[in-house]
Amino acid sequence: MTQRVTLTDVSRAAGVGIATVSRAMGDHPDVSKATRDRIRQVAQELGYRPSVAARALRRGGFHAISVIVPDNQWGWWELAAHACIETAAAAGYQVLVHPVRGGEGALADAITGLSNVPTEGVIVVSVPDQKSVRDACDRIGIPGVAIDDSSVDIYFPSISAANYAGAREVVEHLVEIGRSRIAFVRPRFSGGESVWANSFYLQERERAYRDVLVAAGIVIDEKLLVETEFDEAAPGCPELGDLLDRDGSIDAVFCAFDQLAPTVLRELAARERRVPDEISVAGFDDERAASLVTPQLTTARQPYAEMGRTATELLLQSLSETPPAIRRYEFPTQLIVRASTRAHLS
Repeated sequence: MTQRVTLTDVSRAAGVGIATVSRAMGDHPDVSKATRDRIRQVAQELGYRPSVAARALRRGGFHAISVIVPDNQWGWWELAAHACIETAAAAGYQVLVHPVRGGEGALADAITGLSNVPTEGVIVVSVPDQKSVRDACDRIGIPGVAIDDSSVDIYFPSISAANYAGAREVVEHLVEIGRSRIAFVRPRFSGGESVWANSFYLQERERAYRDVLVAAGIVIDEKLLVETEFDEAAPGCPELGDLLDRDGSIDAVFCAFDQLAPTVLRELAARERRVPDEISVAGFDDERAASLVTPQLTTARQPYAEMGRTATELLLQSLSETPPAIRRYEFPTQLIVRASTRAHLS
């Protein structure tokens, strides 16, 4: 099967940037007639066919951006996506939402598929490997922004919560209420999701956990760092149960993210360990799970709507002005104290 000729191919053959090729193919006034004619001649010789998106842009009257979201149990992105839709609508843009189930190469493939969709740019939510997604955007000549705190190396303007500061505030809260034997529960991902195990947000939240303990004069006990299979519907957290069997002094649990809390709470309930009197439990994200569990979860709230709005503003900026800097745009979290934490009973 013949491989489709892309804007990148035309760019290389013509010796100009992708943005110049895109403008030349779209009759942009800042490209001279001579350059436009030369690029179009190269494109014709290579057999380049303009995409559906390019044709829509030339016609005008319809402007759209795409938002790629994970098609799995994660639900936090919904608030961010709604904010994207509202912000884009105010600027005269439609938003096309593309759910994609995780897996190696799935996001890059979804980006490549946008060459046949009338979209001018893309916001990608949760990206374990930004490099392949960035390359896919460059191949079809569209800008991108990530709402993402998983990638250690970034290739897009990337929106995320301030993971270190937020986790530090949660663990400081646990210390302030008298907890000193604090377990840290983080996920052990199975199957093809091993790339998530080294996620930036996990590294930052664990770093904050360690730093708070050191600052409080509490010796870090590596045995209190627990990895568990990420399965929100599991009847319990056996790894935490094993730790409790070995060490009855555990008086708090910090979950790396809220969706680990249901299994932690089930495990504690099965062992008749009272929350929060005996053991306080806290999380991070303030997802829906935080208010559905019993007792409701103390956590760090991410400003999802603000993050979605900013991601859209940065993408629109890249379409009309100087592209925004490729860096992390971090947003402070808010400590939400609920019934799962309480001062240690003397």
